[in-house]
Amino acid sequence: MIRSVFIGIATLVFILCAVHSKAQSYVLKFNTNEPESYIDCGNFDEYVSGDFTIETRIYIDSWAGNYILADESWNAASGSVGFAFRFNSNGNVEVNVGTGEWEAVTTTGNQLETGKWQHVAVSVSTNNEVKIFVDGILVGNGTLSKPMIASGTHVFMGEGSEWKNRRLDGKLSDFRVWNTARTAEEINLNKSIQLNGNEDGLVANWLLNEGQGDSIMDLTSQHNLKRGAGTEWTQKDNILVNGSLKILDSGKDSVLLSVAGEVITDWSVTETKIPGEFSFRKVDDQSAYLVYTAETSNYQNDTISIKGTTANANDIEALVPVDLYDNKYQYFGERLLDQIHHEFYNKSNGLYAEAIDESSNFKQASSFVWPASHMLRALTNAWKLNPEKYERLLFNYLWAIDTYKVTTAGRTGYAVLPGNTGNRFYDDNGQLMMPFSMIYDQAQDATALENLKVAYEFNNEIRDSRYAIPQHEDQLGFGMLFSMSVNYTSYAAAKLYQYTDETRYLNEALTYYELENDFSVKIKDSNTKLFNQASYYQNGSWSLNGTVNGNQAWGGGYRAYQTTVVIQNAILLYQLTNEQRYLDDAHEMMNSCIDRWYKPGQGLSEISFWGGDDMIDALLDMYRETAEDRFYNIAADIMDFLSAYNRDKRGYYASSYNDVDGKWNLNRINENPSDIGMMGQAAAASSFLNVAYSTLNPVTDVDEIEISEKRQMLTIFPNPVLAGEEISIHLPEKTENECDLYLYNQAGQLMQTFKSKDLSDSGQISVLPEIRTPGIYFIRVITGNKSYQAKVIMY
Repeated sequence: MIRSVFIGIATLVFILCAVHSKAQSYVLKFNTNEPESYIDCGNFDEYVSGDFTIETRIYIDSWAGNYILADESWNAASGSVGFAFRFNSNGNVEVNVGTGEWEAVTTTGNQLETGKWQHVAVSVSTNNEVKIFVDGILVGNGTLSKPMIASGTHVFMGEGSEWKNRRLDGKLSDFRVWNTARTAEEINLNKSIQLNGNEDGLVANWLLNEGQGDSIMDLTSQHNLKRGAGTEWTQKDNILVNGSLKILDSGKDSVLLSVAGEVITDWSVTETKIPGEFSFRKVDDQSAYLVYTAETSNYQNDTISIKGTTANANDIEALVPVDLYDNKYQYFGERLLDQIHHEFYNKSNGLYAEAIDESSNFKQASSFVWPASHMLRALTNAWKLNPEKYERLLFNYLWAIDTYKVTTAGRTGYAVLPGNTGNRFYDDNGQLMMPFSMIYDQAQDATALENLKVAYEFNNEIRDSRYAIPQHEDQLGFGMLFSMSVNYTSYAAAKLYQYTDETRYLNEALTYYELENDFSVKIKDSNTKLFNQASYYQNGSWSLNGTVNGNQAWGGGYRAYQTTVVIQNAILLYQLTNEQRYLDDAHEMMNSCIDRWYKPGQGLSEISFWGGDDMIDALLDMYRETAEDRFYNIAADIMDFLSAYNRDKRGYYASSYNDVDGKWNLNRINENPSDIGMMGQAAAASSFLNVAYSTLNPVTDVDEIEISEKRQMLTIFPNPVLAGEEISIHLPEKTENECDLYLYNQAGQLMQTFKSKDLSDSGQISVLPEIRTPGIYFIRVITGNKSYQAKVIMY
């Protein structure tokens, strides 16, 4: 029953709470007098007999009912089957297991009490050992005569499966099921810490803290349930820890602690291994700030134990997580991203709000798709740095983005708002192509690739004979070329060629690129080398002025993000074709952007914030391709200004759509704005995290390899390859008996070198990479004056 489970890698759905804390403001109340006071957990068909562990926190109101979890049953053919996890009125925990007969293991010593939260767990192993734990202590054990027989019936929480009317009278919180027989050490390690949901062996984790509605969410996303009508949500007399302490080497941070419905007379730290000073600043009778001043220079994550003493002398305990960062950009990025998730995340639809007011209430409960694309970028950059923390959050949001997808007149694309059947903007769809590509680069996720193709084809299919694309559907047929629509589409075409090797994508990418860089089209200014907003082919020529739907339209004016994506595209085309002119183009445009919008120590004077992360992305792409430190240094300098001067009293960055107060070169430390926009925060978080990644993964400056023609490709087998396995490389021709091989990651960092490797007579060589991290890597082989390269995917 609760046994081993086949967990696929496709279950990369991130649940909304990644904060490690046992504090939960709501729990689920079971009432023995209500006929539907239980949860039907369904039939877990994927389980087979084997190890399992069940654990939960329980608060017993009375001994009237006693079931915790069960699927016990009986039939004439098999006899007693399944199990029942429950307790008796003496306060002892019972586990009844069906092996054809009922075999019981029961604790002694009246371990359980009414009116008190306790942690209970039972483990059953494949060698038929049964162990019972209360508050992490082994209090009962026994050995079955033979293995348990799977029941095949539904599992019930708070009620029996076969024998009814023994419903629990009490409350449950943080219910977990594992497909391993966990030890006391393993149980104690995380019984007071909220899990992420992707822990090895975790089969189901119902926090039971939703507080409203009928849905019971499973942190692993495998077994979402519906509560019975006889259950109810109630507040838990526990400490709510609002976030975690985040410190950079040394400094001060605070986290809000609160207990609903209790007067706390004293707060104290009971245990910590982290050096520093702790103090409490009282807010009211129920809450206080825990203030921590760090005294450490070493990166480490840990927890501190705290307690609040109530007016009637009861102690309520909790763990507060402390995250210590040795990279300031990661610190600022994760801190901001966590704040966005706390205040902007809408649990009802899995999306983020467009804006919040001065009381942190949603002003618009779902963002426009343009800000959503920036948030997806931020989560992707966070995941690259800290996959354990952000993986489920990223992929949950990736799937939630589907709510913007609309099919109208046989064409599928992303709309302005979720479920919107009105205008679909081609620049919005273009914006989404960037994070979809970023996710596929890192994870080879099929959903990201499919989404990229949907957005690309939505734009590409409506191009006119000159490959021009307007901004949105109402502008079709007027010869309009909107820079953002075309620029992103061109980049996506190059990416799709990189992923699929289909030549039509490369042909389309090159055609788009040549169009937008043709000075006669006027979208790119021949003097500044910067991109205007739009150009119009009307009356037989291109012009920055045009007529659309009978109205005069003007396309002149520069924004950084209109040029930066073309810079990224030029770098990509250089990588694909090895034609130097593309890299020369990238240098020229990047220098123009720097000259126009950047001053050392003064941030970025781009017209508004949303060009900021585009500028940072392009700078770091240049750094990774060229190993020129100046590009990294400029990006880092911009973010240094942002962290020092652009953050307001609420901890947020510029987010106004008004040019005058939406820039990244403003001193905003004394501002306390009434409204905060999500996109400005996502753009800042994405940029901090991107700079952090380049800081932690510096580009290795290696000698340039002179290649007279296009790079010749290698044949690699197997590809994809399991990390840790040997790969065989076959050269298209053999010119020497030895070769040198270089293995790079996507950031351009040299990961491993193989010198003077012998080639077989057929031009083959086998090597064993030391890399154990899944991802996309690049192999370059040098033999004589020949150079070959190929992409290899490790999983």
